[in-house]
Amino acid sequence: MKFLYQDDQWLVVNKPSGISTHRAHDGDLGLVEFLDLHHNLKVQTCSRLDKGTSGVLMFALTSDAVAKAQTVHEQERAQKCYSFIAEKNHQSSWICTAPLDGKPCRTHFEKIEEGPVYALYQAVIQRGRTHQIRRHAAASGIPLLGDNDYGRLKFPRVCLHCTTITWPGINQILASPLPSWFESFIKGSFKRSEYLALIEKRHPFLSSISDCCRLLHRGEYSRDMAVDKYGQWLCVTGFDETLSAKHLLNTHKEMLDTLCQVCGCLGGVVKTNLRSPHKRKLFADIATWGKPVPDSYPVHEHDLHFRVQLNVRQHIGLFLDHRDSRRRIAKAAKGKRVVNLFAFTCSFSAYALAAGAEVVFSVDLAAGCLGQGRENIALNQLDGSGNAKFIKEDTRKWLARQGRKKQNEGAEYISFDLIICDPPVFSSSGKGKSFHVEKEWPDLVHKIHAILAKDGIALFSNNHQAGSEAFYFDTLNAVFSKVTRMKPPLDFPQVAGQPPHVRIYWCRK
Repeated sequence: MKFLYQDDQWLVVNKPSGISTHRAHDGDLGLVEFLDLHHNLKVQTCSRLDKGTSGVLMFALTSDAVAKAQTVHEQERAQKCYSFIAEKNHQSSWICTAPLDGKPCRTHFEKIEEGPVYALYQAVIQRGRTHQIRRHAAASGIPLLGDNDYGRLKFPRVCLHCTTITWPGINQILASPLPSWFESFIKGSFKRSEYLALIEKRHPFLSSISDCCRLLHRGEYSRDMAVDKYGQWLCVTGFDETLSAKHLLNTHKEMLDTLCQVCGCLGGVVKTNLRSPHKRKLFADIATWGKPVPDSYPVHEHDLHFRVQLNVRQHIGLFLDHRDSRRRIAKAAKGKRVVNLFAFTCSFSAYALAAGAEVVFSVDLAAGCLGQGRENIALNQLDGSGNAKFIKEDTRKWLARQGRKKQNEGAEYISFDLIICDPPVFSSSGKGKSFHVEKEWPDLVHKIHAILAKDGIALFSNNHQAGSEAFYFDTLNAVFSKVTRMKPPLDFPQVAGQPPHVRIYWCRK
């Protein structure tokens, strides 16, 4: 996240494509909510950019500033300049004054640069109406590249960028550089520009809080693969078991080299995912490129560090789709009794401890995962106070034991304020014992509710993509007073025709 300007009234940021200005529903995360969650900044909306549009975006920091902004817009005292890509036309400069939604408006267009097929245009407005530039451009015969609503010229994003705002009372032009791939696209480098447009949605925007993010989500652009950035290396996961890791590497080498170059990465690993839960390894084979990946190395998220292992055939050690959830836990954990069930490598536990939780219990049956969790807690110097408890036990047994304890102690039983439950879809502990999340879900929900404090919060999650979302939600909704579906981070978007990547529920007792 790059801040372009800040004083006691205004905050101006460089918005990336792919995130709305403000959330549409509870559980969504627009830029307003992102700033609050990840940067502790309370801002108020005084102008907007569409989800797909990037560039200069102004927020108000006070109610008085919101009122001032309204006056500025009504008097048309501000000027906003946009750049966009569309097919070439014969005009070099013109004005469109077609009313929109029954309201007058005016857009001044100018052609800036021509290429073999496409051109770079500039649009200047004083007061924007809904989708004004996109609608006026389409009316002028040059719909924007990537605008599915008014042009249907396919591209990874709407090619519209707010480059400058001139605002009364601020003695400088508020400017955001044009994305570098705009010019390369105009000159005909279409494939490379597509890769760069993909990166720009998430990197470097997310680098303000972490050196890890997902660059390519499974199903995007019809690719059955995902590309994650962990520090200075990439991890590519292919989901077609018939394709070897080496084949994936050779097929996508140009894209991976481009991603490395732009993101400052040294190389990476390619893995083929195994879907069968009965196989002991998660990945079938591994191929590498670039500089050798260390066996284990630290990455950071906010002020915390976690060790990851890209070379192993099991999980890496940090789930990027819970970045926002970890931050929410941190905001709620101060002074609370916290339980992290199915704790894995204890990243939720680290966040809770760093936020000042009274005590954090990390429960997991896998000794290796808890060992990594202890290392993460120590890495962040959170192990000195004795409030980090590690329990090697089947979560189901631990919950049953807590239920009996509550029954025996009655009013003396000390409930938990915050419980995290992120179970695997399937696991096997040997001796014929297994865990199926769909089968176990109702029992987990009821037992967690029973030991949760009266005003407690529970975070439930799973990535059972083949399961019924209604079943998981309805089971929670029948027990908790309020259940909010939370969307995953912006680098894990919902892909059309695909099930949700992960289901996250914020539950209040």
